[in-house]
Amino acid sequence: MTHVDGGAMQRYDNIIWDFNGTLIDDTWLAVGAVNRLLRHRDLGELTTTRYRELFGFPISDYYVRIGIDPTVESEAKLAEEFHDGYLAGLPDVVLHPGVEALLGQVARIGCQQFVLSAMAEDLLVPALERLGIAGRFTAIYGLGTRFAHSKIERGQELVKAHGLAGQRNLMVGDTDHDAEVAEALGFDAVLVSLGHQSTSRLRETGALVCESFAELGAILME
Repeated sequence: MTHVDGGAMQRYDNIIWDFNGTLIDDTWLAVGAVNRLLRHRDLGELTTTRYRELFGFPISDYYVRIGIDPTVESEAKLAEEFHDGYLAGLPDVVLHPGVEALLGQVARIGCQQFVLSAMAEDLLVPALERLGIAGRFTAIYGLGTRFAHSKIERGQELVKAHGLAGQRNLMVGDTDHDAEVAEALGFDAVLVSLGHQSTSRLRETGALVCESFAELGAILME
């Protein structure tokens, strides 16, 4: 994988955006939903800082790190309980500052944009529509379940369906899994430290890490 170290947007034909934590500010909502799970099991709740140090993929490993044994409780039950809390607050979630402006800038120079998310697609598309940005994307790819498994296979489908192989592609995400996805698909990667993992964890991937969309925009549009 090639990591972005600056340079102009014309290097890329396609930008592939993650959704949760990248385009939207939903970390607070995820922390509340997981703390609901923990309270119901008499386990200690997480601060946002601690959550960002522990969250990751696969989700089953993350559950172990916070004290929940996914071999004792079914993945379906845990996913359903988490989503009960998360979806109740999803209508209140907003875009990170600078997202809408940067999507517009990218569109104006003719670069294709896609969403590749671990969120279930039946939730993802309406969320993007509510936020008023669904029309910015050539295609929107979420998962077929609410279990938040790896995005690599879905990303391979995106590449094949839209002929991205051999083109200049950039993945923008907020977790080390986004860097893994980029590497598996042969994309460059930039990570924004606004979401579900800490800056220090993101830097461990070797990818360029931006702390705001203003910083990201300055690099991409240089």
